[in-house]
Amino acid sequence: MTVFKLFMNFLTFEKIKKIFYELSSIQIFILSLLICVSFYFTEGLIGIDRFYHPDSKFYLEKYQKFELISYLNNPFKIFKIDYLVITSLFKNNYYLLISLNFILYSLTNVFIYRKVFIRHFYQLNNLKLFFLFYLLFLDPYRLHLASHILKETLLIFFMIVIILSNIKIIKLISLLFLEAVRTKAFMYVLILVTYSDIKKYLKSKKVLIIIIIFILLLIAYFVLDQNAYSLMQDEYKKFIGSMSHYYNRLMPLREYDHITLFKDYGFPNGFILKNISWPLMLVSGFFIFFVSSYLFKFLAIIILLNNIFIYLITKKTYISLGLMIILILISIYSSSYTAYFRYSYIALYSSVIYFFFNLKLKK
Repeated sequence: MTVFKLFMNFLTFEKIKKIFYELSSIQIFILSLLICVSFYFTEGLIGIDRFYHPDSKFYLEKYQKFELISYLNNPFKIFKIDYLVITSLFKNNYYLLISLNFILYSLTNVFIYRKVFIRHFYQLNNLKLFFLFYLLFLDPYRLHLASHILKETLLIFFMIVIILSNIKIIKLISLLFLEAVRTKAFMYVLILVTYSDIKKYLKSKKVLIIIIIFILLLIAYFVLDQNAYSLMQDEYKKFIGSMSHYYNRLMPLREYDHITLFKDYGFPNGFILKNISWPLMLVSGFFIFFVSSYLFKFLAIIILLNNIFIYLITKKTYISLGLMIILILISIYSSSYTAYFRYSYIALYSSVIYFFFNLKLKK
């Protein structure tokens, strides 16, 4: 028997599987670093510009002064640290910031491995386990974001901590940092909302009584206060004005971004059509038919494959009511589909993690 055959007999798939199950946090961290670095150099080899995203160059060129004394005088100011403060702390050094992304990506993987992947390790057959490994750790777009000077890797880190941590104060601190890094990022937490949760709360007598009391108080307010109706009209006009502003504003468009903004339909028809169609195209990958870039078509294929893999593993979908609400909200203030995809990806990936974290599979 040759040395090769002896080696192959020793290193069977089941033994590899057992070794992988017993990996320590340090080993997962190092493996994740290797994956991330390999992807980084692969992008370079195929010619993807390190500043493909204009934001990457902006973060490196923009300097925001950091004064330690101001944070010592007001410790709560730490929750107002945005991404520009972080880049300034690292002296706007490209390699230090990329290294930070690699570290955050790897730390996130350690949490996911311990809290999610191990949970389903012996409930899935080998093929389904491979699909799960891909979904949790090898999503190409997540690796792409980690390979560029962007805040998404940091936001994903905070979102995963919020989802997987059992300590409420840690969840709260992560939520504060999440909002500090990106304004309105607290909306990502809506992925925790499901239809079954709403149904359960509505069935609760206490919640029903509170809703009834609130409605009665609201009716009494409008009946007793003569100015209430005009106030309501003013607020309605402000709301419609804000929606019209979001609909009409323009973001920089990529030359391959041909996804319609429904401008020809005017407001509010185009506004409604856009905010229904964009989320549906995103979760299905249907936007593949409206972009000319092969890289962006590849992202649509990834979305489609993710849906297929999740269904093959669980016979369910990860798409929840909370996720669709987030995608609609992001669609409202986005006027470029490429930007919409990047902002929405955090919700998509976090939803996958939340879905498998709460999933109960039979052996």
